[in-house]
Amino acid sequence: MSDTTAMHADKGSPRIYKILLMILPVGVVVGTIIFMFMYFYLEREDEKNHAVIVSHGLRVSDLEDMVDKFTSRIGERDIETEAGRAGLLRAASMIEGRLGPQNVGYPVRRSEGEAAHGLLWKNLSVEILGEEKPQEVIFAAVSYAGAGGDADANTVSTMMMLASSMAREKPARTIRFVFMPYKDAPQNQNRRLLTRCLKSGESCYGIIGLQTTGEIPSAVDSAWQMQMQTQSPVDIAWWNSLTEGSSAMKFRDGVVPSAWLTHPVYSSQTWIGNRGLRLERTLIAAQDLRKWLLKAAQ
Repeated sequence: MSDTTAMHADKGSPRIYKILLMILPVGVVVGTIIFMFMYFYLEREDEKNHAVIVSHGLRVSDLEDMVDKFTSRIGERDIETEAGRAGLLRAASMIEGRLGPQNVGYPVRRSEGEAAHGLLWKNLSVEILGEEKPQEVIFAAVSYAGAGGDADANTVSTMMMLASSMAREKPARTIRFVFMPYKDAPQNQNRRLLTRCLKSGESCYGIIGLQTTGEIPSAVDSAWQMQMQTQSPVDIAWWNSLTEGSSAMKFRDGVVPSAWLTHPVYSSQTWIGNRGLRLERTLIAAQDLRKWLLKAAQ
């Protein structure tokens, strides 16, 4: 190499180092920005995949929207009539759409079904998997059948709202929300839950069911009431353990306590012409249900 060439190389080298020293910090900054963008983008995508809409919690507007759809768009829901069967199918689609992957994010499971009028009528369920005892299941159950009035629309809407708002809870036991196409006596609904809505290896720790009532309450603010058919000593003891501040009771194997409940907000005779007040009081009732479900799932 000639002396002239060597001199040019010596002069060029410091310039290259200076350029590199200028570029490297910029590269670090750009790399950091790209890394942060990808991190938050993936975080958002993860949120979308889970699709848990926490804002769909216990709000009057959400409840009112669901009640309106059941009463105005869906109407009668009854296996025994053609119009009622069409209503049940529409209601099932609404429940799956509201709680499913595109909205709240739950996988919606269907039971094996019961045949009637040429169709298989299946229970729909979504669940919050227990972190410590996932094989022990608390059922939160409601029928989505009804005449199409405010009271029966309010019961199923309450359970849908609870399932939505509780999606990020982390109970010890599994909480499974079940929506049943049959309107039936509590003991028959219990049988369906235990035979059709448990997976292999699971056991039911307890049932909290929600029903309408045709009775006129003595006072619009009266307390929750258990349906008369469910008042066995075991059921009453478990219900008392949930409502009186003591720890949830433990029962011997094979005994499944249940509490099928009603409240003035689920009466067709309460607050006729005053839907707003009914919905506001329903939110208070829903907070009670939420508290009892979480306590049972401890």
